[in-house]
Amino acid sequence: MFPVRSANEMLEFFMRASVEVHRYVSRLTGGDQQLTEDIVQETFLALMRHHRAGEVSVIGVGWLITTARHRLIDHVRATQRDQLRVERHVGGEQADVPPIDVTAISAEHARWMLAQLPIRERVALSLQTIEGWSIAEVASHLELSVEATNSLLARARRRLRALVEESVDER
Repeated sequence: MFPVRSANEMLEFFMRASVEVHRYVSRLTGGDQQLTEDIVQETFLALMRHHRAGEVSVIGVGWLITTARHRLIDHVRATQRDQLRVERHVGGEQADVPPIDVTAISAEHARWMLAQLPIRERVALSLQTIEGWSIAEVASHLELSVEATNSLLARARRRLRALVEESVDER
């Protein structure tokens, strides 16, 4: 925890913590560098606004990570609203499809494949898989129904499965 007293201390704290925040956001975005940088910058701006508002408090890396996650969710919601205007509902994944076998895929290649997914699919899948959130929690944060979130996750898994199958076929 870091007591934020001055703008210089705030900047110093953020510079020390930004690597960890960047790494966390990068995992959630599937390595999308541009989006990761945007979210980290928005997190820094939120910290500055918090300080300027005179909300003197003790701030830690957890506060930054939570703020970054909320900024990413806000971004996904905005993107989702735009996409929903042109997108139609797509059916769910087949129940008898075996799980994706990723044992032969490098971490770098897995990040690349995840980055190929549309942003809201990527974030939903990351929140559920990496963060361990329930489908209901993901749905709530993305402002979707549980059914729509199930469909979104099913599409993400189908796309990821196709990328894995392409990767296996190339070997």
